[in-house]
Amino acid sequence: MEMQYIKDIMSRRLITLAPDDRVLDHLKIFEENGINHVPVTENRAVVGIVSRKDFENYVNITRVLQAGGDDPVLVRDIMTAPVFTYHENIHIEAAAQAMIDNVIHAIVITNEKQELEGIVTITDILKYVANRDRYSGL
Repeated sequence: MEMQYIKDIMSRRLITLAPDDRVLDHLKIFEENGINHVPVTENRAVVGIVSRKDFENYVNITRVLQAGGDDPVLVRDIMTAPVFTYHENIHIEAAAQAMIDNVIHAIVITNEKQELEGIVTITDILKYVANRDRYSGL
C-alpha cells in the first residue's frame, strides 16, 4: 500500500487567533466550530496553538480566583509556543509517530515560509486509520 501524506487528510478550513486577542472574546470558539485546536498566527506565521483544554483550564482558574469581567488575559498568555509544525508532504505515519513521541494532539501544517496551510489532529489520524481503504486510491 502506498504511503499517504498529511496533505491528504489535513483540515484546510481554518480558524485562527492572534496572540493579542482577548481570551474572554473567544470562549465559545471551540464549541461553536466543533474543533479542539486553534493555530495562533501573526502576519500569517504560526506563533502558537491553543486547545480547548487551554481555554477550559484558564476559565476554571479564573472562576477560582473570581476574576472580574475586565480580563486582560490574551491568547498569548495561554497558548503553547513554540508550536509543533510540519510540511504537508510528511507521511501520515510519521506525523502519527511524532504525536505519540511528543504527546501532542495536533500538528500545524505550514509552507516553506512557515505560513499556516492546515492542521492535523489525532482525530484526523484515527479517521484515516479507521477508513484506510477509502484513502488507498489517493
